[in-house]
Amino acid sequence: MTRLFTLVLLLTVSLQTATAGGPWPRKKNTGYAQLGFTYVGYNSFFNDKGKVTPLRRYVTDFTTQAYIEYGITDRLTMMTNLPFKYVSSGDAVLNSDTTYFKDTLQSGNLFGLSNVTFGLKYNIINKKVLFSVGLNTEANVAKYDSLTTLRTGPSAWVFHPYLSVGSSFAQGKLYTMLDAGFRFRTNNYSHEADFNFELGYSWNYKTYFILSVAGRFSVQNGSYDNNVTPVVDETDPNSESLHPFGRDLHTSLYPNNQQYVGYGLKFIQKIKKVHLNAGVYFGTGQMVAATPSYNLGVAYEW
Repeated sequence: MTRLFTLVLLLTVSLQTATAGGPWPRKKNTGYAQLGFTYVGYNSFFNDKGKVTPLRRYVTDFTTQAYIEYGITDRLTMMTNLPFKYVSSGDAVLNSDTTYFKDTLQSGNLFGLSNVTFGLKYNIINKKVLFSVGLNTEANVAKYDSLTTLRTGPSAWVFHPYLSVGSSFAQGKLYTMLDAGFRFRTNNYSHEADFNFELGYSWNYKTYFILSVAGRFSVQNGSYDNNVTPVVDETDPNSESLHPFGRDLHTSLYPNNQQYVGYGLKFIQKIKKVHLNAGVYFGTGQMVAATPSYNLGVAYEW
């Protein structure tokens, strides 16, 4: 029987207003600011073959992030995202299966910045169908603990050009948008192609329900090996490494060549200039956690 799991879009899920993001620019001197929270707790992940695999320890991933958009001109929008993460692995060893993991790493916890994002988006066409181009830069400021393999983000800079197209229908009560881009990553991490599609509906311009489908695909060109360790039994040249698939997969936090296709539902309620957001995401992939991802946010628009 097919099992459905929520993807850890660890990353920096931003629950915005219906027209935030996408091709819609911010008007000059107007903006949008949000404080968002994402919680993920899991004890299994989709392995490098896409099969659900139990982890040795329970992993907790909690993100608090500040997201801001600001209109520099009527066509040029600036955005930044400042995410803080608390990640931990539990003290209890959950299973003794050595089929995938040959041993168990020590438990621990880690707090710090994830990769900070700064971006610019320029609106090319602002008619019935809108087109915009953007460039996001993610700074390599995340923390990594080699003993526990806990990470607050990938150890790489990311340069992310993208194209965004969207339109609204039915007097603005229905909208759709598609972002598609390419993520150039440093430090021997593989580059990635990504997309994000949304279909949103509101009957009163205050309450929105949004279906979201997103994907990220590795081009498998990076040599970063997820901290694979060498054979430890030097007396037996045929023995396997303790970590033949990489130590980073013990927590599945930002390993190289991670990829997924996910889908979810977002809910937004506008109360004058204050917006309340919630969302949950599902999907499948490789080297991503197999567990629900819960997202809440409160935002202010001016």
